Amino acid sequence: MTNKTIFAQSSAKGKAGVTVFRISGSLSLLIVERLCGKFNIIPRKVYYRTIRCYTTSQIIDKALIVYFQGEHSFTGEDVVEIHTHGSVAVAKMLTRSILECDGVRLAEPGEFAKRAFLNGKMDLTMAEGLVDLIESETLMQHKQAIRQMGGELEKLYSHWRGMLIKILSFVEGYIDFPDEEIPQSVLREAKSIINNLTQEISNHLRDARKGEVLRHGIVLAITGETNTGKSSLLNYLTMREAAIVSDIPGTTRDVIEAHLDIGGYPIIVRDTAGIRESDDPIEQEGIKRSLLAFKNSDIRILMIDATNMNSVNQTIAHLLNDVYTILVINKIDLVNYKYDSSRLPCDKPIVAISLLKHVGLDELMAEIVSYAEKIADPGNVPAITRERYRNSLNQALELLQLVNLENDLVLAAEDLRMAIRYLEHITGKIKIDDILAEIFASFCIGK
Repeated sequence: MTNKTIFAQSSAKGKAGVTVFRISGSLSLLIVERLCGKFNIIPRKVYYRTIRCYTTSQIIDKALIVYFQGEHSFTGEDVVEIHTHGSVAVAKMLTRSILECDGVRLAEPGEFAKRAFLNGKMDLTMAEGLVDLIESETLMQHKQAIRQMGGELEKLYSHWRGMLIKILSFVEGYIDFPDEEIPQSVLREAKSIINNLTQEISNHLRDARKGEVLRHGIVLAITGETNTGKSSLLNYLTMREAAIVSDIPGTTRDVIEAHLDIGGYPIIVRDTAGIRESDDPIEQEGIKRSLLAFKNSDIRILMIDATNMNSVNQTIAHLLNDVYTILVINKIDLVNYKYDSSRLPCDKPIVAISLLKHVGLDELMAEIVSYAEKIADPGNVPAITRERYRNSLNQALELLQLVNLENDLVLAAEDLRMAIRYLEHITGKIKIDDILAEIFASFCIGK
């Protein structure tokens, strides 16, 4: 572990009511003494002090000072937080003054969290949960991040690791004493543990990637023929003029994207070009992209004009077979609308709306949220939130499926040992420098 004391502004840059600075390392208290003069500082108590430039004694600001002793701090080192007024000038002067102290440098992105990990304050899954918490924009993203940051995945993977270590110690014991015959009761217990773990990991992996979808956002594509109200629906959802609305067919020629919070879920809405026969090569490309966006989306809204329902072409009709599709019939204010199941055979939700009169929109929003829950709500089970977890779990699972305790125990021990290592890759018990660098580089400076 480096002996350098690190420093950074932890709050956002720019003018604000309050700006927070964080110092971590063995020189933290010495820096406070140089800024504020010597005084008896008690851990976890707030002090109001005048801070001055170390070299000129010029007053920088009046600030709140809090000291956290190593074992009780975020990083596991002595930490001092300085809360100043949110002035850009104060931030510049304080930064310059602190960096004039020998043995202090600016922190790299994520370095405070990295020190917390290296000092055993959190494992890698908890650190990545912290990243997700900082980046969360919706209630469900926040909920998932809090659970992961609280150690939900760490507890699960550490439990599995502990069970495998138990089996490995049993196997290695019989390798060391080959003349001993393995009791059938012990063999049955070991096989049972391996079978149960194999099943648990398999079930954990069969999660429809809900945790990853929730992290990145649920993609919702709106498609349909021209002039069915697709862009008007996008504008309603975003509560702004995100797309141009016109009676001229083919106005939307490319995919327009907006990020929304619907029912606590992160929804990436994509408005696509209207589907019709066209000789215009640009519009043809837009239609091609529309169908691709629809195919690659998680939730699909297929819009139909209530005044022209007989014109639904086969290109659109087959899209009703896709999973998580909502059929939306718009402009019902212009007709005496009544759904005829013979005209639109469909086992998907059908919502009749009028964007002009704001009719049926609550029902549409409820259908979107219902699908979002099915796609991205993991329920009460721990969710896999990253591809690297999934890759390591798949590797561990493959190795467990190879374990044969009735054949070559040396080979079985090696398979168990490697399975344990893959679980340790996830939590960081085995520290791989390139993985650590990638993870902590995704943090902001000051965290």
